[in-house]
Amino acid sequence: MKTTSFSKILLAACVTLSAAGCAEKSEYRNMQPVREVKSNTYDFIKSANHGGLYDSLLYILDKTGLAEKLKTGKTTFFVPQDFSINAAMYNLNFTREKRGDPGNWTIDSVSTGIWDTLLTRYMINGEYNLDSLRFADGVNLVTPYGYEMNGKAITTTASGIEAGGSMVIQYSDKNNSRIIKNWVMTTTEAANLKTSTGMVHMLEPKHIFGFSSFVDKVYPPRMTPFLGKPISIPGHIEIGYFDIGGQGVAYYDVDPAVNKGAPDFRKAEGVDIDVCSDGGLYNIGATNPNEWLKYTVKVEHTGMYAVFAKVASPNSDGVFHIEKDGVDITGPLKSPKTGNYQSWTVVKANDVLLTEGTYVFTYYEESGGFNGGRFGFLPRFRVPYNGQPVNVPGTVMATEFDYGDNMCNDADAYNKGSARHLHRVFEGTDTEATNEAPGSYHISHVAVGEWAVYSINVTKAGNYRIQARVASTNATGRMHLEIDGVNVSGEMATLNTGSYQTFTNVSSPVIHLTEGQHDFKFVAEKTGFNLSKFIFVAL
Repeated sequence: MKTTSFSKILLAACVTLSAAGCAEKSEYRNMQPVREVKSNTYDFIKSANHGGLYDSLLYILDKTGLAEKLKTGKTTFFVPQDFSINAAMYNLNFTREKRGDPGNWTIDSVSTGIWDTLLTRYMINGEYNLDSLRFADGVNLVTPYGYEMNGKAITTTASGIEAGGSMVIQYSDKNNSRIIKNWVMTTTEAANLKTSTGMVHMLEPKHIFGFSSFVDKVYPPRMTPFLGKPISIPGHIEIGYFDIGGQGVAYYDVDPAVNKGAPDFRKAEGVDIDVCSDGGLYNIGATNPNEWLKYTVKVEHTGMYAVFAKVASPNSDGVFHIEKDGVDITGPLKSPKTGNYQSWTVVKANDVLLTEGTYVFTYYEESGGFNGGRFGFLPRFRVPYNGQPVNVPGTVMATEFDYGDNMCNDADAYNKGSARHLHRVFEGTDTEATNEAPGSYHISHVAVGEWAVYSINVTKAGNYRIQARVASTNATGRMHLEIDGVNVSGEMATLNTGSYQTFTNVSSPVIHLTEGQHDFKFVAEKTGFNLSKFIFVAL
C-alpha cells in the first residue's frame, strides 16, 4: 500500500495556507525553526488530509465535539494519524475474537465518551514548542481532564552517530506512574507548526492510538474465577486462587512485571507467591501498601459469619482488611509478630453479616511487611455441610459435620491434620486426605472427648445398623453414637487395621429410627483411631 509522508504533506499545506509561513527547503521533522500557518488547528488538519491520512481522526473530532476545541482556545495537539487509529481498532477486534466475540467493531461501536477520554490525552492546554521541552526529564503536561503526560525534546541517531540526527519530541503516557519504565512512549514525525489556535506536532505512524489503554478501556478484561466457578462460602479462600484478569483488574501489585515468589505457579502474573509451609499450596509475600487481590465468591446462606485469616511475619506492623464489592467489611486486621515469614498464626475479625448471592471479595493490604495466607468465613448459625440433611439410608462423611457454633469439639482450637490447608481449615477437627476415595477426607488424631454433629433425614422408619469406618494401629479406640442426644450404640471398640489408612467397619447394635430429621452425633471415648464415614444400613 502506498503511504504518504506527513512531512511532505505538511510542507505542501503550509505553502498553500501561508506562502510566508514556510521556507521552501526546510523540513519540518528538523523542527527548526517554528513554522506558522494562519488557519486554526482543525482546518489545518483538514487541509493536510491527503490520501485519507486523517479521515478517521477528523470523524472522531467531529463526533466528540473536540473539533471546536481545536478551532478556538490555545491547544497543543500531538496529532495521531489514521494508521494509529486503525492499528488500535485491529488490536481491539483481534482481542474480541480471542475471547469468542465477533471481531467486527467499527469506530461507531466504541462509545463517544471513550474516544473523548483518549483523544484528549493528545491535547494539552497552552502552547508547547520543541524549545520549551528541552529538559533532562522533559516536561509534565496536563490534559484538559487533568491526566498527566510527558513531553521531552530528544535528538535522534543519524548515520550511526548517536545524537547526530534531528530533534524530535518524545511524547509519553505516564500511566499514573512516576516510574519511567511504566510509561508508554512515542515520538513525533514532524513538529513545531504554529496555527492560529495553538501548536501542532505530528506523531509517527507506528504509534498505536491510546498508547496502552485503548483495548482495556473499550473492551475491559473479564475477571473470571481461577477455578472456573465462584468460591463457595461457608468455607475458606485459598489466597493464591485470586481471579484471572491481570493487573488492575483481578489484582494490583506495585511491580507487576515480576513474580518475586519461589514456585512455578502463576508465573505470568505479577503477584508475589511463595510455597506455604502451613500444610501446602501457596501464600503471598513481598507485600506492599495498597496491593490487593480479588476473588469471585458465592455466599450460600444468609447470616452472621466468623472471619479468619492466616498470617506470618517477623514484624508486628502488618495491616490488611477484606472487602465485599468494594466495601470494607472487616476493618483493619493486624498481623502480629510470629517469628518469621513462614511461622503462621490465625487472626480473627469481628463477625460480619453476609447475604446469599455472588460477590467479589478483595484482600486489601493496607501495609506491607507480612505474608498472607488463606482466609475464610464460617457461619455462626447452624447449617448442614451440604446445605441439607444427609438422607438415611445412606452415608454420612465423618468430616462433613454441620457448620455453626458448637457443631464439633476438638482438643485443639484449629485443624492440625495434614489436610489443614484443604478441608475444614479454620475448625478444630483434624482432617487428612483418605485413600478410600479421591478427594475425600477423614478425621484424624481422634482424642478423648472429641465429637461432631450431623443433620440426617430418615426417609424410611425402621431398624438400622450404623457401620463406622475406622483405621488404627491399635485396638484401644472407643466411641459411641447418639441420635437426638441419646446414646443408641453403647461403647463401640475400634480394631487394629494395620495402619491409619486401612479402614474397616465396626457396627452398632440394631437401632430403630423414626422417619424425619434427627441430630446424629459421634463421641470419642478413648483415643487412637481415624474415622472416615458412617454407613446407615436399613435392615
